[in-house]
Amino acid sequence: MDTRSRSMKNIVPYGYEMSAVLVAVVVMATQLAPSAGGSAGDDLRSLEAEFYRWREMDAPEFTTETGVHTYDNTVEDFSMVSLETRKAKVDDFISRLSIISTNGLTTSEKYSYEVFNDTLFMVSSNHIWRFYGPLNPINFLEGDQIDPTYSVRILKYETKEDYEKYLSRLQLWPTKFDQYITRFKEATKNGHAYHRVSVNKLPGQIQQLLVANPETSAYYKPFTIDLDKLTISTSDKADLRTRGRQAVLNMLQAFKRVKDYIEQDYMSQTRATYGVLGLPKGIDLYRACLKWHISVDLTPEEVHEKGREEVVRISSEIQTIMRKRNYTGTVAEFYKQLKEQPQFHLNSADELLKKYQYMIYDRIYPQLSKAFKNIPNLNVSVEAMPNDGPGGMYVSGTADGSRQGVFQVNLKRPNETNTFSMMALTLHETVPGHHLQSVYALTASLPDFQRNIEYEKYFAVPYHFPFYTAYTEGWGLYAESLGEYLGIYKDDDELLGRYGEEIFRACRLVVDTGIHYFGWTRLQAITYMTDHTPMSRNEIEIEIDRYITWPGQACAYKIGELKIKELRKTAMDNLGSKFDIGDFHSQILENGPVPLNLLEKIVNNWINEVSGNAATSNGGGATGHNPAVTNLPQLPNIVG
Repeated sequence: MDTRSRSMKNIVPYGYEMSAVLVAVVVMATQLAPSAGGSAGDDLRSLEAEFYRWREMDAPEFTTETGVHTYDNTVEDFSMVSLETRKAKVDDFISRLSIISTNGLTTSEKYSYEVFNDTLFMVSSNHIWRFYGPLNPINFLEGDQIDPTYSVRILKYETKEDYEKYLSRLQLWPTKFDQYITRFKEATKNGHAYHRVSVNKLPGQIQQLLVANPETSAYYKPFTIDLDKLTISTSDKADLRTRGRQAVLNMLQAFKRVKDYIEQDYMSQTRATYGVLGLPKGIDLYRACLKWHISVDLTPEEVHEKGREEVVRISSEIQTIMRKRNYTGTVAEFYKQLKEQPQFHLNSADELLKKYQYMIYDRIYPQLSKAFKNIPNLNVSVEAMPNDGPGGMYVSGTADGSRQGVFQVNLKRPNETNTFSMMALTLHETVPGHHLQSVYALTASLPDFQRNIEYEKYFAVPYHFPFYTAYTEGWGLYAESLGEYLGIYKDDDELLGRYGEEIFRACRLVVDTGIHYFGWTRLQAITYMTDHTPMSRNEIEIEIDRYITWPGQACAYKIGELKIKELRKTAMDNLGSKFDIGDFHSQILENGPVPLNLLEKIVNNWINEVSGNAATSNGGGATGHNPAVTNLPQLPNIVG
């Protein structure tokens, strides 16, 4: 099927010939069912591969990010009908997966089966929430307006065909933007809109892209110097530029329609409450979002209480250093004084970039072998963040190394960056944090759907394929603590940076549940964060607006980190002298992102294998055990 016609065919009014569409999807899927006679492992791999091929076609812009350029000529379908067709497709995969026996699968195949099954059921069971988050497809944190240079940079421009694909995508983007407006309208009609704080920056973000001359747009850049390098005729280049200019112009006009709609219509219909508590069935929605992110059955009350306990514990670590310095004020006052000292600031963006690079390659990488084995040879680069976002973030590369992973750092106000906090951030986002986590998964023997995760569309949660936030972000926070084990934090100042980051994540458990479950106001949340973290008022306000926009997401970091620490302690207690931290980390990383109950099973099975216990442990994961209970044992520092 021609992929361009596919995208356009699915753009139909909501409810139009729905039954015919669903029947067509199910019939097509049934025709592709695995043939009888193959082994269970073969059938599983075949079904997983088919699922991923469908995902590549269904999310073409994400597919481009993975380094696959088959669908560079299409865009994702955001029509209302797509909310239904995807459910039908997923349900068919569930049906076909259920007939594959797990008895003949290897251990790794069983793990993959569980992830596949959970991935499918997470979407199917949360179809009831399709008219909530999915109807609000962009916000001040995510959307096409955030980093247009990235959307352009990841495409190929090596042949005339590549340019034709890009032109096709440019020509389809306006349709997608109009679909955004349709979804926003449905959200307001159903009373499921964002709070104003989630979208009040959107018009300004879009306005920055609405240049008067399309040829100065980031979207037109491939038609300038890059096109000159192509060995095609002058007339062909002129034709591509003419069509490119018009396509960019049409796209910017469509972007303006989104901006105008948000300003003139949507903004006045945003919800009154900061949390989703104020939406119809808001409590149930929050529980579903929380479960999607943390992947275990903790209640909001348990998460809230665990956060308060962690705040008290980390505060005591900070106060120990405060007493060493004879400081008697509050934690917040102590950090404020620390941040005002000139030795903790650099004056230029270039100095910051060089310091981050030095931290990665001169201070961290030489120590990694103390705790990791078979480290993949895929480097990470450090680049300026294109927009004024958080302090830093990680963007994954490709498995073949054709595009490196990137640590994007905020250089907008370099003199405001606290150098004593830079190491914790670097450990979290690069190595041994998200970059190492990513390259282990990319180079592991995993099915493509586990290796290439779409870490996007937070707005759609919980009706979205899981990327196991607690595993992913839990590892990032755990990586910060590994800095102590590896001896990377050079002094108490950098430890204060680490503890400041950790208490910030602990406060998130309290604040996120406070806003969305206990009915806190924005001011209550800001006050709590101000009282317990070293962050500035401006930073806190941005963070609180993030929690308001993405219910449950902020809770994943601490819950995941505590689970990994608990599993490490369990392994140490059970294995004693047989415990090898490098092997433990391989168990965590080489299976890719998984729900926490499966992670527990993986580690417990490894413990049994190493200890020589022939019995295979379920690790409690398959029996509904909550792996992150409110009284988790704390992992002591390991001397090594």
